[in-house]
Amino acid sequence: MLESWLRLIYLRGISLEQKRLLVKRLGSPESIFKTSSKQLHLLLKSECTGPRYGNSRIQSLPDAAHLAIEQDIQKLNHHGAGFVSFTDPNYPPLLNHTDSAPLGLFYLGRPELLNTQQIAIVGSRHAARSGMETAWDFASKISAAGFTITSGLAKGIDASAHRGALETTGKTIAVMATGIDRIYPAVNRVLHQQISKNGLIVTEHPPGTPPRKHHFPQRNRIISGLSLGTLVVEAGLRSGSLITARLAAEQGRDVFAVPGSIHDAGSRGCHYLLRQGAALVESVDDIFMELNWCGEKPARAVTIPRSSVHTFDPCHQLIFDLIEFSPCSIDKLITLSGLTAEQVSSILIRLELQGLVSESTGGYQKLPGAAALSLP
Repeated sequence: MLESWLRLIYLRGISLEQKRLLVKRLGSPESIFKTSSKQLHLLLKSECTGPRYGNSRIQSLPDAAHLAIEQDIQKLNHHGAGFVSFTDPNYPPLLNHTDSAPLGLFYLGRPELLNTQQIAIVGSRHAARSGMETAWDFASKISAAGFTITSGLAKGIDASAHRGALETTGKTIAVMATGIDRIYPAVNRVLHQQISKNGLIVTEHPPGTPPRKHHFPQRNRIISGLSLGTLVVEAGLRSGSLITARLAAEQGRDVFAVPGSIHDAGSRGCHYLLRQGAALVESVDDIFMELNWCGEKPARAVTIPRSSVHTFDPCHQLIFDLIEFSPCSIDKLITLSGLTAEQVSSILIRLELQGLVSESTGGYQKLPGAAALSLP
């Protein structure tokens, strides 16, 4: 059965939608390969209308494809990976009811997570530390409430969301744009291993598939399609996260966005989504309210323990109070505080080491965990 699905995946000359249609009409991928090309063409011509289908021209599988299929099966067995087709009862129904749903998903880890309630968290690969803290915080609280966190295993926001879920319940799904065995980016190798052990890795691509540019926007439709809603934490106007958000809206799913400073280029994508009708989110309760969800809420918020904060003198307190959640330049802090440049720099280093502020484009800003903190 797996070999037949792989043959269908490698088949060229017809679209993904046409392949799904043939399976539905003929009952299985095996039946497709037992039917003549002429009969298949006639069936597609009678069933498919509109420019999206075009003229189909089914091609024979080359010898190289047959060899690749043998190698794919060996690799899947080696990694302990599996495959679930769109005709399988275990295939996620939310995804199956979207346009261009994959023929199947290769997976590594806990396949039962596919049929859990999911919230996608996505954002910039080059996020500020404050954005990554926000993603981690939201992911940990949403996960603690019983949801599975779904994202794309990219650097920045995606990785932080996965880690937040792993450190809470372990319920997280990473949707890859490569084969199950091709870790991209390589810097997330350890994270990939943690998710495959405690959560779930999925992809629509056969083993060995390298990262290709056009695979990433295609991957995004799976992230949004698996999820009840998509939360964008930090994104520029050209961020791929906006593609995920658009796809979520087209699929009839909720879109949430975390607002930021008007001076921060990394927040402009979120502000664009808010103008387009995305729900403004300041806490997980905003998400639960939009979803009309009344389940178990997180036991407690994740905050910085007071025991980890040193007692600071009045000058440290002054600088901390002057720093906001939008970037503030060192020059402005010097002017407002009346302290010397050396004093301000020294205080900023200490506050950053304590995990209370971070440096970002435009200056320093408080981290989410310092929201309710008042230094002694």
